[in-house]
Amino acid sequence: MNADERARLDALLRIPSVSAIAAHAPDMMAAAGLVSEEIRRAGGTVEIREGDGHPLVIGEIPPSSGVPDVPRVILYGHYDVQPVGDRALWTDDPFEPVERDGNLYCRGASDDKGNLFMLLAAVQRLRAADALPVHVSFIVDGEEECGGVSAEHAIAADDRHADAVLIFDSAMVGPERPAVCSGLRGMVYRRIRVRTAPSDAHSGVFGGAALNAAHALMDILEAVRPRTGTLDERLLVGLAAPAPDEVRVWDELPSGHEVLAASGLAPADATAAAELYQRTLAQPSLDVHGLECGEPDAVKTNIPSTATATLSLRVAPGQDAAELSDVLDRIIHEAAPVGCSVEIERLGEADPALMDPREPAVAAAIEAISRSTGWPCVPVRTGGSIPIVAAFAKRGIPTILSGFGLPDDGIHGPDEHLRVAHLEVGTRAAMDILTSLGALEG
Repeated sequence: MNADERARLDALLRIPSVSAIAAHAPDMMAAAGLVSEEIRRAGGTVEIREGDGHPLVIGEIPPSSGVPDVPRVILYGHYDVQPVGDRALWTDDPFEPVERDGNLYCRGASDDKGNLFMLLAAVQRLRAADALPVHVSFIVDGEEECGGVSAEHAIAADDRHADAVLIFDSAMVGPERPAVCSGLRGMVYRRIRVRTAPSDAHSGVFGGAALNAAHALMDILEAVRPRTGTLDERLLVGLAAPAPDEVRVWDELPSGHEVLAASGLAPADATAAAELYQRTLAQPSLDVHGLECGEPDAVKTNIPSTATATLSLRVAPGQDAAELSDVLDRIIHEAAPVGCSVEIERLGEADPALMDPREPAVAAAIEAISRSTGWPCVPVRTGGSIPIVAAFAKRGIPTILSGFGLPDDGIHGPDEHLRVAHLEVGTRAAMDILTSLGALEG
């Protein structure tokens, strides 16, 4: 990216647009405002929709030709970011862009402001060159990281035809190995609250006899946690087996041992590394994200009366999130010991999706990325969840999900970063994709 583009990206990165924390509401509006300015810079019109959630940015950019009968391409991204977590784990200020060793460090650098800005810059450059061959509709979300549904509602209400969707919110499979997603997992997100008594009790007086909320929660989590990568068989219903072509691509990727080691992670069990792609791309998984009980920093020998956990079930392609949502809740209630009450808070659900790499728009994008980067682009599933993709799939709109981050970018963690060189590589790839989509029949 040139100096001016980088300066504008840095300005967006500096805004702490953390959608999950209510105190950042003014920052959300500020970020939506900057995104809107970028769309106007490309000659577009913009609407910022404010509802019950965070602002949704809707933009329309006509083709350079002004001809109405051209392919319409929806560009989706999100300006909201994850909380920073423990600031002590960051080398620098999480919201001050810093270049170090060829990387751009900042929260949102990879997920998703950096990738979003590649799309914005691509459209701006094509318009400046009088070479934008498609009508572009931008949908820029402020609720992707907090489970909001404003973007999904906007898509459901938009009855116009669209020829393709282009999203940069996924990682490359490795250095010089770009990818277009052929499938991704959905998610069922839960918060579990367990209560065993009106208040805490003294463990010296009642220990061994009274039901402990921490123990009750442990029983529940034991019932849902995976064993050697496999969940309760009731959570495996509906799996769509990966096609042989997909499995062959996995064999060409870095080994599971290398992938885990590069991120500083230990295998979950003896076969986890060897089965990494099968487990993360084609199977459901369940992880506990947070635990709260008692006062662990205090010298206090109480029997806790309450305990809380947050967890998510990643739903594999072919499965139904709503169906598994009910199944998961039943397993949780069945595992609860007698004498405790369980409250399950539904924090969000998203369906999985499959995208056919042979579909003309997707195939054109794969070819365009390979051509513009000089790197072979492969179709491969991703283990993450992007609810909006399932919404586009339900509309029958071909969806191109790609991006120019890398698996070790540290998204959602400390020192999130993006390769500086990939900003230009991704922008040029987006330009080539849009040009190729312009050749499709509308």
